[in-house]
Amino acid sequence: MTNLPHDAAPNAAYTTDLGALVIGDSLDMLRELPDDSVDLVVTSPPYDRQPKYGNGETYKDDWYHGFFLKLTGEIHRVLTPRGSFVLNYRSKRHGKERGTLQYELVFRLREQGFLFAEDFVWGKPSPPPGRFNHFLKDAVEYCFQFAKTDDWQFFPEQCLTPARWDRKDVERRKKLAHNFDRANAPSGQGRKRVQAGPDMVRPSTLLSFEPEFLPNPTKHPARFPIGLPAFFINLLTKPGDLVVDPFGGTCTTAVAAEQMGRRWLLGELNADYTAVLADRLVKGR
Repeated sequence: MTNLPHDAAPNAAYTTDLGALVIGDSLDMLRELPDDSVDLVVTSPPYDRQPKYGNGETYKDDWYHGFFLKLTGEIHRVLTPRGSFVLNYRSKRHGKERGTLQYELVFRLREQGFLFAEDFVWGKPSPPPGRFNHFLKDAVEYCFQFAKTDDWQFFPEQCLTPARWDRKDVERRKKLAHNFDRANAPSGQGRKRVQAGPDMVRPSTLLSFEPEFLPNPTKHPARFPIGLPAFFINLLTKPGDLVVDPFGGTCTTAVAAEQMGRRWLLGELNADYTAVLADRLVKGR
């Protein structure tokens, strides 16, 4: 039996019993994986016009319509029939106009054979201040879920949240007709009261996570909080499944997967960003 992820990363820069970190081209890393071998890909690629190497180059449309689509083609190949690909992306503003690349990528990925399963909105309660006179604070990003088939695995019971009924709402719900069952009671009442609502409920597609405020010794420009990959790992995988992040950055996905008992494989070009991995695994954050 293939021992993923270690067999696919013989020259890994860092490994644990569950995972492996590869410093290098993530497209090459994915090409080493067998077909139908990955249960979840969750990642956040560089944003458009973001600096690349500190030499004045930036990520432009040709990178997304070239390299990035080659990479997503490999993601489609390696996903299991029940696997998902979660893309965290938000187009930047260019002057007075918001970029549309985030939407263009949805159509491009559908053309590659992905099913556009869901879109989640990540809301940031404390966003960084806005810098544009004609705009408000940029407090949302998108997480697009793509699947290989319409039978993607889905475990909402693993990420239930407390119901937020206030007392007045509970009393109102108790009076609604659908909160009663018909019953042949000796009293002749003909119905009995049932629970007004569960104590734990499925979350919605509106995700609320603060931006990452922890110290940033690597100076990574766009870290996401550990709660974001953790949410999707809970929702879309089970313990022992393989989670891949081809744009590993400061290795947040690896930390979340390690904590949750999932196997993981990360790729990252910049070794400086990944230098914090060992310390983060010890601290669990």
